[in-house]
Amino acid sequence: MSGLMSRRSLLTGRAAKPVALEGELLSLIAELGGTCISVRGVACRLCGDPCDPSAIRFRPLSGGRVLPEISAETCTGCGVCVPACPVGALTMAPRSIA
Repeated sequence: MSGLMSRRSLLTGRAAKPVALEGELLSLIAELGGTCISVRGVACRLCGDPCDPSAIRFRPLSGGRVLPEISAETCTGCGVCVPACPVGALTMAPRSIA
């Protein structure tokens, strides 16, 4: 399935409601992709700034880099972090049921 958020939701940074898939409601969570420039050594923490529940934290790595980590317990799935990323490394994905 492609595009769990509408174009308007991506531009405003807000997911309106959980997504329905085959009759079931899915809860969303932010997911970090491999294009994150912070992981590659560029100082960037833009995704963490708009996150009200502080679900995105930055773990220091060697060489002055930081690794963004998304807390599954804290992330509300609002999607406000998605448009904040300058390289589109964040997406919204269905929360895995464990």
